[in-house]
Amino acid sequence: MRKIGMITIGQSPREDIISVMRNHFTQQVEILQRGALDDLDPPTVAELRPKPGQPTLVTRMRDGTEVKVTHEAVLPLMQKGIDALEEAGAEIIVLLCTGGFPELQSERMLLRPGRLLHGVITALVDGARLGVVMPSASQVPSPEERREERWGASDVVITSASPYAEPEIRTKEWKRAAEELKGRGVDLVYLGCMGMNEEMKEIVQQVTQKPVILASSVVARMVDELIGLGEAIC
Repeated sequence: MRKIGMITIGQSPREDIISVMRNHFTQQVEILQRGALDDLDPPTVAELRPKPGQPTLVTRMRDGTEVKVTHEAVLPLMQKGIDALEEAGAEIIVLLCTGGFPELQSERMLLRPGRLLHGVITALVDGARLGVVMPSASQVPSPEERREERWGASDVVITSASPYAEPEIRTKEWKRAAEELKGRGVDLVYLGCMGMNEEMKEIVQQVTQKPVILASSVVARMVDELIGLGEAIC
């Protein structure tokens, strides 16, 4: 059975993401999971929170609690997790984050969703108006920053909705975000976090009546293509 490594910036296991991805695998695989925060207790994780002005990464703990960390703080912990997955025999290692981690290295194939999804969205949007949902309001860029990166779109509308909020709050957040995108007349929506799921996608589709790209689904389909090869990947 093929071994696929999954590394999250939070704590593993991430069955919220893996359960979505498994729906797109056409063959049996063994999934090995590691998390950057696996060995850390809540007080230590709290020390990794972004300071004012620092870029934010949003993830979750093993118990489902949402936490925010910085790229700089989790980078060495992510590399440690990748090394452990290599030692455990993973043939492909998948980052369960759409953020960029160009510094990470692996002797195995390392699938970086941010790069993959950038190519997919750029190929699809082709001058249309793109809607993007981020997991935190702190990740919504300024108008100046949006003009620098349009993914090939005529305009980019970015809002936020947490995939980790309590169910009642989460549903309201997602309906609010979807209504905002509908009101801005987007043509295509990208859910920009691996922790977002099919329930959230369905809310956005129902409200906007537009195509919605779910990051974890796209990444899972690519993994399925790769594990279909007859020989080990290294």
